[in-house]
Amino acid sequence: MVIDAGHGGKFPGAHYGNVYEKDLTLKVALKLGKLIEEGMPGVKVVYTRTADRTLGADLAADLQARADIANKAGGDLFISIHANAAPRATGVRGVETLIMGESSKEQRYNENALFENNREDLIDMSDERTAAIVRAYIQNLQFTYGEYSMALARCIQNNYLKAGRHSRGIKPQLLRVLYATDMPGVLTEIGFMSNAQEMAYMKSEKGQDEIARSIYEGVRDCLLYTSDAADDMQC
Repeated sequence: MVIDAGHGGKFPGAHYGNVYEKDLTLKVALKLGKLIEEGMPGVKVVYTRTADRTLGADLAADLQARADIANKAGGDLFISIHANAAPRATGVRGVETLIMGESSKEQRYNENALFENNREDLIDMSDERTAAIVRAYIQNLQFTYGEYSMALARCIQNNYLKAGRHSRGIKPQLLRVLYATDMPGVLTEIGFMSNAQEMAYMKSEKGQDEIARSIYEGVRDCLLYTSDAADDMQC
């Protein structure tokens, strides 16, 4: 199990006031890892970072380094933890979990607004050759571990709901870090920093504990079904 605390070092992610995304994600990642180590002793936890550090000279190299850590560890699951932001729509709230894939055209305008602070995290599909390679990869993904990624995303979202969070669902997104990891993986957005209520919740020890618990229970639920065929995985 590879846990990736999004951003870090000179790539802080979103920030509001004196709160940085990189700090929130690290706190939740460490709490999640502790829960897994204590609750599932047979599962080895590997972190992409355990402190505020940069992993690459530029953002593309930093994202690739995270994938390299995961691939070298031979991870079975990859979870990247991030926080969202919609600065021009401060009432937007909720949690969502992203899987590798290409969103439909009607979703893109909204996603461009939501992810405007993290555009470099996404794969640029403007080059035809790049787009063809990525689309071939996505198609192949469905025959390898795509269903496992979807199952993990579904389990995490279901446990967010059980904890009383507002679910924004599961969405496909062309994320560099998921593209480069050779295992089932998701990127989960734990709330909106641009929403004052959610920011307060994510900053609090209680909120971080509950978020980590929801992700942990999602992982646990998903692993209960990994011995079954992917089509039978429900939680």
